[in-house]
Amino acid sequence: MLAAPLIAQMNLWSPGLNETSIMGKEGEFLQRSQPIQQLTLMRMIYRGDCPGESVKPIKGISFLAAMPPAGNQRIVIRNRRTGGYTNREYGSGRRRAESFSINLGDRHHGSFLSVSPGENEFRWSVTKARNVDGPTKGNAMLMVNTEDRERYRNFRSIDEDAFCPGEEYSSSRTPLGECSNGYFKVKRQGICPDGSKIELGMQTVYRRYRSW
Repeated sequence: MLAAPLIAQMNLWSPGLNETSIMGKEGEFLQRSQPIQQLTLMRMIYRGDCPGESVKPIKGISFLAAMPPAGNQRIVIRNRRTGGYTNREYGSGRRRAESFSINLGDRHHGSFLSVSPGENEFRWSVTKARNVDGPTKGNAMLMVNTEDRERYRNFRSIDEDAFCPGEEYSSSRTPLGECSNGYFKVKRQGICPDGSKIELGMQTVYRRYRSW
């Protein structure tokens, strides 16, 4: 009489199945040991003298695959959209993969895993696996959102370099008062807060009189 209800309960949820069985061939990203399905990256968009953008990476992300950490294993997590990947420790004594950071991009950055805004599909594979009792490869998904903020960024300083014509790259320059052409050049560069340089053009300064 009790057989049918018991079978029905087992079909809904089977306590005997371990975590690996439930996950199947899937894997999941973890932040502070908690599974996550999406992340939001802060993107700063700069206006003004030094336009551009920067993104603050999210650190301390980890990964747990259907195949648990063991032995001397490593795990490679590759983003199918960007082609970026990270290769992390996944051996004995660990509950999850060695941590890494996530940032926007389209290539491999060492301990950084590159992503694109929107849905990102990943392929993971465990290497150096022994006595395999489960899948060594699988998939994972992560939705990536961006929150944009704007800031004006002006030059930190403006550099000027004056030289006689043809001597811009010379190691021994002629004094400006002795330029044979009767004029000299002034090259200007804007220096941004992050150290990048923006060319502001070159100006010709003519000698009004024979002496400077």
